[in-house]
Amino acid sequence: MTTARQHYSLTTRGRRLLAATAIAATVAAVTASCSKDDKATPPSPSPTASPSPATDPQAAEKAVLLGVYRTFWDAQLKVYATGTMKDTGIEKVGADKAYAKVQATRIYYVDNGFVMQGAPALTPSVTALDMASSPASAMVTDCLDSTNYFQVEKESGKRVPTIDSVRRHVATYTALKIGGAWQIRDFDISRDRTC
Repeated sequence: MTTARQHYSLTTRGRRLLAATAIAATVAAVTASCSKDDKATPPSPSPTASPSPATDPQAAEKAVLLGVYRTFWDAQLKVYATGTMKDTGIEKVGADKAYAKVQATRIYYVDNGFVMQGAPALTPSVTALDMASSPASAMVTDCLDSTNYFQVEKESGKRVPTIDSVRRHVATYTALKIGGAWQIRDFDISRDRTC
């Protein structure tokens, strides 16, 4: 027969043994999960909405304007290659000072017996756009590369030497939207600004 003291002692020892076993099992489990052989998987990041690129609310208007700008250049090429403004379409996309400047350049070429051949490389961008003004106004900036655009004598086809060896210049074009359509109204090719 066991005494109360022995009973207490066995029960206390049993509890201590169980507790020690539980602690040992826990330590073993934790150690096993942190071993070098096991690769812990980092928690996956919570899904977040990736920021969408900012869209330009005036992108469509700028695209239309750049189309008009290129049409203006196509018309200029016809004027300078033929020596006439007729049937070139210049009057639809060019007005005001821009039209007058093309006309003056055409007269210079005709008077000197020159025509232009080839075409410049264009890289235009809309650098200002004010749709709130009346009429709406804009500016197109370009780096005109005239490496493959040159004067020739109309009769002989002989190339006319140029004084300017730099063939890339900054050009700015102003435009107004009249009657729902963009028109190039003025331009300036800066001979002292290269690009």
